[in-house]
Amino acid sequence: MTPARTRRTVSMGTLSLLILMGSMWGLQFSMLKLAGRGAYSDLSIVAMSLVLLSSAFLLVSWASGELFRPTRRQIPFFVVTAVLGYILPLIATLHASDRLEAGIITIVACLAPVVTLAAAPTLAAERISLRQALAVALGCASVLMIMLPELDFPGQGRIPWLLVALTIPVCYGLESVYVSRFWPQDLTPLQLVTGETLVATILVAPALLFWGEGLPNVAQWSESETGIVIFVAAGVIEGVAYFRIIQTSGVLFVNFGTFVGLITGVLWGILLFGERHGSVVWLATVVLAAALIVVFRDMAQSRGNNPCRHGQTR
Repeated sequence: MTPARTRRTVSMGTLSLLILMGSMWGLQFSMLKLAGRGAYSDLSIVAMSLVLLSSAFLLVSWASGELFRPTRRQIPFFVVTAVLGYILPLIATLHASDRLEAGIITIVACLAPVVTLAAAPTLAAERISLRQALAVALGCASVLMIMLPELDFPGQGRIPWLLVALTIPVCYGLESVYVSRFWPQDLTPLQLVTGETLVATILVAPALLFWGEGLPNVAQWSESETGIVIFVAAGVIEGVAYFRIIQTSGVLFVNFGTFVGLITGVLWGILLFGERHGSVVWLATVVLAAALIVVFRDMAQSRGNNPCRHGQTR
C-alpha cells in the first residue's frame, strides 16, 4: 500500500473508528481490574470472558459469512496463539491488577509493539538496525522509569507485580512474530481471532468446571459481572473496528490505535478508579510514545506487514 493511497483512504470516519478502537482497548484493562475485585478467581474470570468473547466472534463470523472449520494442521497454530494472545495475558492482567493501577498496566502492555520489533530480527537471525535498537532502548527506559522508584519501598515495592505485568507485552509481542511467520494463508483476520478465542475457551473451560465458582449469578449481580460483560463488549467493538480499519486504510494505520489505547487506558483508570500518577509515570508515558513512533516508522519502511491484531492492541 502506497503512502498516497493511505492518505486518500483515511477519512474522518476511519479516524473516529481508530479512536473508538483504542478507547475500547484501554477500557478493557480497567474492566479486568473491576472484575478482579469481586469474589471470582482469576481462572473463572478468564474462562467466563472467553466463553462470551468466542460466542460473540462466532456470531460476527456467521453474520459476515466468514465461518470456517479449522483443519488439523491449523490446530497447533491456534493453540499457540490462544495461549500467547489470551490465556497468559488475561491471567497476568488480573493478577497484576491486585496491586497495580489500570493506567500502569496499560502503559506496560503498550510495550507490545516494541517487544515485537525486538523479537522479530532475533528469531529471524538478522542484525538489529539502529532504529530498532533505539525503539527497544526507549521502551526499556520507560519501564525502568516506572520500576526504579519502587526500589525505595520495603520488599522492593510493587516490582514483583510489575514483572507479572511485563508478561502481557511479552506474550503479545511474541505472538505477533509467531503469527507473522505462520499465519495460515487461507484465514482472514476475523477467522483468526474467532478460532483463537474458541480454542482458548476450550483450553480454559475445564478449569471453570473443576476449580472455578461456576457461572455468574444474575440474581446477585456485582461489579465483577459488570466488569466481565463490559470487557467482552469492548473487545468485540474493538475487534470489529479493527477489521473495518484494515479494510479501508491498511495495517500500518490501524497500529496507531496503540497511541490511543496508551492515553485512554490511563484516562479510564483516572475516571473509574480515581487513580493518580506522579510526574515520573507521565514522563515514562512520553518516552514510550516516542518508542512507538520509532516502531511505526520502522514498520512503514518494512515490507509485508501482516495484519496481526496483537502487535497493536488487546
